Amino acid sequence: MKSADTLILNQMNRSLIVRILAALLFTFACFLLFLIYFITFKIGYDLSKERDFVSWGKDLKSVLVFLILAIGLGFYLVKRKRIIFNTKTHKYKVEYYLGPFYWGHWSDYEALKMVGIFKNSKGIYEVNIWFTNSRHLKFERFHNEEDALAEAKYIAELFTLKVWNASDPKKGYYLD
Repeated sequence: MKSADTLILNQMNRSLIVRILAALLFTFACFLLFLIYFITFKIGYDLSKERDFVSWGKDLKSVLVFLILAIGLGFYLVKRKRIIFNTKTHKYKVEYYLGPFYWGHWSDYEALKMVGIFKNSKGIYEVNIWFTNSRHLKFERFHNEEDALAEAKYIAELFTLKVWNASDPKKGYYLD
């Protein structure tokens, strides 16, 4: 979405495998919720006896640990990122969202300097947006250089910036 003063950059969609894995984690979390209900109400613990109460607590604790891990990992896999720039007020907002729920805060910036492509130690290409005061925003990660270049060129065109290609850290250069 682009207006006169506001520009929104959305992160690319998650891959199908990541979405299926997140759906499986949420399904597992629903099963664990049923298991908590079953442990609490159907097994027949007599909670007035100390031995049954301790046994019930141990069973419930192990299920709750897996439930928290499944929900947390599922949310981590489905959360997405968007960056909103307001060029009139010189503010930007890094916003994370899960469906209709979003959070983030506005920050000031002086001016945009460039869009950079860097290859990290794991061989993944990162696209960053750099400000004049040497701060930067990590925007997107890619597994191949062509996708990173295409995204960087698109962002640079929107902001009329140059692209710094430092995919080889010893031989960085500006793209034409």
